[in-house]
Amino acid sequence: MISFVWPSGEAMLAGTGGSETFTAGHVRELVSRGIDAQVVIIGTAATQTRQDFPGLPIVGLLHEKELSDLPGTVVFVNQAYDVPTKNKAVIILHCAVPSRLEQRERKKDTVGKTIIATSVYNAQQWALYLKIPSSDIDVVMPFADPRYGVTARSMPTQKVRVLYAGRLHPEKGIYTILEMLQHYRMKMLDVHMSIVMAGLHVEEGRTIAHMLRDYQHAELIGSQKTVGSMADLLARTDILLMPSVFAEPFGMLSVEAQHSGCRVIASSLGGLPETNCGLLTLVEERNPQALITAIGEAVALGLSTTKERKAAVHEFTLSRSVDSLLKYLPSETTAR
Repeated sequence: MISFVWPSGEAMLAGTGGSETFTAGHVRELVSRGIDAQVVIIGTAATQTRQDFPGLPIVGLLHEKELSDLPGTVVFVNQAYDVPTKNKAVIILHCAVPSRLEQRERKKDTVGKTIIATSVYNAQQWALYLKIPSSDIDVVMPFADPRYGVTARSMPTQKVRVLYAGRLHPEKGIYTILEMLQHYRMKMLDVHMSIVMAGLHVEEGRTIAHMLRDYQHAELIGSQKTVGSMADLLARTDILLMPSVFAEPFGMLSVEAQHSGCRVIASSLGGLPETNCGLLTLVEERNPQALITAIGEAVALGLSTTKERKAAVHEFTLSRSVDSLLKYLPSETTAR
């Protein structure tokens, strides 16, 4: 049994971030291989998690002390509970390193555990933060769910379709997007711009969504909470923008979009350069004119070809990601 323990007793919500997508994908792939796996939620949030991830094995525990009774391997997601486990535990760090104020607590989280990060960049940053050799941190790269690579693309439209699908949060570059859309050069490109209204579970997202009400420069699209709906949206997209202004640990959406046949324009920060499947262009962060230039170049290149998409699909597969995970877990974990 492999138990992925969600942090802080919170619900695991669909459509809110890479940690959720990463965890759900791994659990589903493990179960499909005949390996017992589950998501563990402490507290009362298990019901919401089951609603957002129907069919995913979800276990709700009343108290963190019950983690000590779980068989097999416990994999803490981002943060650990201070409880003993039957076997050596694992912590997988999807997130960027936090502030120095949390350093002592986060170092305590990793003591005595197998440590996994989700990109070479993120592993290096965590090694510096935890003051340990980078060789002490294993890397399990993220993936695109197989559905992104097989969902049929829609017919091309008269205007090139450009999408921002990150959360409505300053760190994701939404303000760079809004500045870009006001620029006269962007209007000259004559593309169709859409913005996904994701991240409304936090105050920043709700505030920005309120600001965008009746917005005239882009089509506003509802949050996509399933792999299928996101795959369909990306199959109707030609160019995806990821203008993050902070160092992403990786950037799963970039890989998902490229598997879907989208050209991706992303900030040259953090782990995003590692997401290249052959359809990635990197630009300077906080630079709306650089985004506009890159969009113009992507339009000039034309839509991705079948050959380019096939090549992209071979990179960052779910199967390969789970193979890497299992390599770093105790061998008895997979025993049934």
